Amino acid sequence: MTPCFRWSRRCGGLVLILALAVAGCAAFEPVAPEGPVSGTFDAAQSQAALATGEAAEASGDLESAFEAYRQAARWWPVSRPAWQALARVSAAQGDAESERLALFLEERVEDYDALHPRQARLAFVGAGAHPPAGLDGLVPWAEVMVAFFEEKDLSAQRAAFAGRDPRSRLERYAIYPVAVGSLGGAVYSLGTAASSFASEAE
Repeated sequence: MTPCFRWSRRCGGLVLILALAVAGCAAFEPVAPEGPVSGTFDAAQSQAALATGEAAEASGDLESAFEAYRQAARWWPVSRPAWQALARVSAAQGDAESERLALFLEERVEDYDALHPRQARLAFVGAGAHPPAGLDGLVPWAEVMVAFFEEKDLSAQRAAFAGRDPRSRLERYAIYPVAVGSLGGAVYSLGTAASSFASEAE
């Protein structure tokens, strides 16, 4: 093995050490939560649809009121007033199935909304896969709820990321032991390589 070859091997080791140092520093860089926000859910739009439904109900147009209340529930699936209104109008129309579904969700949406979004999502995944007897109409609404809580979870993650200290104490200081250790190793390797090369060249 020639001195030049040994020198090349040692330089290669030095490059590897420096690469590991860079990777170690990068490991402490925070990453923003990824994923699209659909814009499908909007509390203000739900309130507007609820007001439209109330006006239609007051005028005696129960069919239009029912559709407006359904839209209010789609805009904001955890709106208890929307589900209460749907149950009321369904009862007035003699639609027992829709009334049962609306009452079922009206009694539960606020409790689910108080849970962590991932817990609530899992609950509705299970409800969609195995709906209670007599509530087959829950399946499409369970899908809506799953999407709602997924979006709520992502929005919460993004808000937490945006409001965080850009560089926490850990992020600020943890890279230094990595950098110092790597630099020390690099200097030692370079010195050893240079000494060996000099002695082998004599």
